[in-house]
Amino acid sequence: MPVSQPIIILDAGPVIAALNVRDPDHAWAKMRLGSVNCPAVYITTAAIAEATHLLQNEARGLSTLAAFIEGMSIEDPAPAEVLALMVRWAPRMDYADAGAVLLARRHKGAVVVTTDHRDFSAYRVPFVSPRGEFYG
Repeated sequence: MPVSQPIIILDAGPVIAALNVRDPDHAWAKMRLGSVNCPAVYITTAAIAEATHLLQNEARGLSTLAAFIEGMSIEDPAPAEVLALMVRWAPRMDYADAGAVLLARRHKGAVVVTTDHRDFSAYRVPFVSPRGEFYG
């Protein structure tokens, strides 16, 4: 019986790391994301917006980003849900993190892939970072 892949909730950090060979987490991100099945990967528009900002809206980087996320499932929780969770965690949690946490709670067995170990270790959702795998 084949082993099923978990649903991946993708944060912006690993996207940037995978696209930037000079990023300290590049090898980890390429290894972690290179073998995932795209329909099983969810990303929020907030994470995409954060990635575009970190890419400084440079045309080549944006084209690479578009190709990278092609085929992924884009899903956004309702803004009121996101903001309510942010209020609970203020000032620690940003909009993209709140969206990822909400998706991880929404999709049974989901795991957030992030480079933000410090914050996600507090949010009590399963996540994977360059420091290891953690299940809250």
